[in-house]
Amino acid sequence: MSTSQGISLLPCTPTDFPTLAALESVVFYHDEFSIVAFGPERASAENLAIRTQGFHKTLEPESQKSTEYFKAVNESGEIVGWSSWSFVHGGKNGEGDGVWSGKGEKLVKKDIEEDSGGWGVSANVRFCEEVFLVADEWMVESTKGEPYAKLNVLIVSPSLQRRGIGTLMLSEGLKEVDRRGLQCVLGASPEGAGLYEKIGFKEVGSMELKLWEYEGGEGMGMTRHGVMHRPAVVVK
Repeated sequence: MSTSQGISLLPCTPTDFPTLAALESVVFYHDEFSIVAFGPERASAENLAIRTQGFHKTLEPESQKSTEYFKAVNESGEIVGWSSWSFVHGGKNGEGDGVWSGKGEKLVKKDIEEDSGGWGVSANVRFCEEVFLVADEWMVESTKGEPYAKLNVLIVSPSLQRRGIGTLMLSEGLKEVDRRGLQCVLGASPEGAGLYEKIGFKEVGSMELKLWEYEGGEGMGMTRHGVMHRPAVVVK
């Protein structure tokens, strides 16, 4: 699919993964949430390699879940944005340490870490566990044990933000979610919550994060991380 701005939306291939990791690092490098979560080595070659490896892991066959990646490409063939969606077909019943949803389904810590591509060599483990594990638990609880889609990541190159590319990627992703008849969940920053509300998402949980209380967040302020849910839409 192409936009009026000469942007094409295409499925990603594994050869794109290093570029996806590098673009993600650029987009979030100065974000205080990311600084605290992933630490001073978040843009290092080692960390980008871990992130890339994590993308590859999500493509390994699973009975309960599949993950798909999409890219926004300009007329020169450069990737200027991308998104990742997971489609979860049923509850998890794995063994080992994890957290539980209200339906008694187990959300295994290892699975959450792999969904994010690994937390990285300088990650603040306490912060990641208190934010990402809790948020994923809320997401699972909101789905009430039924199949669902999850928007993992949606980013646009800083030079092209606020031009409708992110909205287009979100819209196209939700068309596929709706085609499959699935409900959808996501984690929302304060900047993105308003857009998600306009297209049918409602907040099911939120946390106020005092960044200065975490290692690496000294001198920073407070931010908010929300979890949102959108019911399945019947496509006629």
